Amino acid sequence: MPRWSPMESQRRKRHMSIPVELIAWEECERLARLLAGKIRESGFAPQAVLAIARGGVVPARLLCDHLDIMEMACLRVAHYQAHHKSPEAKVCQSLSLDLTDQRVLLVDDVSDTGDSFEAALAYLRAHATPREVRTCALHHKRTSTYVPDYFGGLITEWRWLTYPWAVLEDLGGFIEEAGLVGASPAHIAETLQQRHGFRPTEQQIEDALAMRARLRRTRWALPSPG
Repeated sequence: MPRWSPMESQRRKRHMSIPVELIAWEECERLARLLAGKIRESGFAPQAVLAIARGGVVPARLLCDHLDIMEMACLRVAHYQAHHKSPEAKVCQSLSLDLTDQRVLLVDDVSDTGDSFEAALAYLRAHATPREVRTCALHHKRTSTYVPDYFGGLITEWRWLTYPWAVLEDLGGFIEEAGLVGASPAHIAETLQQRHGFRPTEQQIEDALAMRARLRRTRWALPSPG
């Protein structure tokens, strides 16, 4: 059994019952199609798509396909590790695309707190000279302080959204916080259903546990500093 500090125990308790929704690939594709229609109807014709990485990369690529846009780049904003929020969103990777005088569509998967959009926009104001920037997200949470120009779905009651490209990362975090490492996949699935309202497949659970085990082995194998 893992040993937990009092601080870790309190952190686990806070996250034990947050509601979670698994978003299907088909829903992401539907929302991307819907968003592309909204963008076209608004008269905005982006020349480049800028994804807030990592969550915005897949939605950005889908929108490139729907809007027939060739230019795409990523701007990495460090904000979440699994389902944990860091104190401040920060841009930690410079632009690889010249956006001078370009109409830019800035894309993320979700506007949760709004911090990621705010950080990315502040970076663009300081380090780029695009002609126009509009923002877009698959989902917008009403609790967010930032409202994107375009969003596909409105979340009126807060819940954690797990997208298909982050299932193992999020799931591994929930399993560890619930103290379920070492439990059977069936028990893990039942517990997560009770605590968070979602039931991952046994394959997803096995993959998440295997990924966490590989990460632990990698950490142990790293030489200590000094």
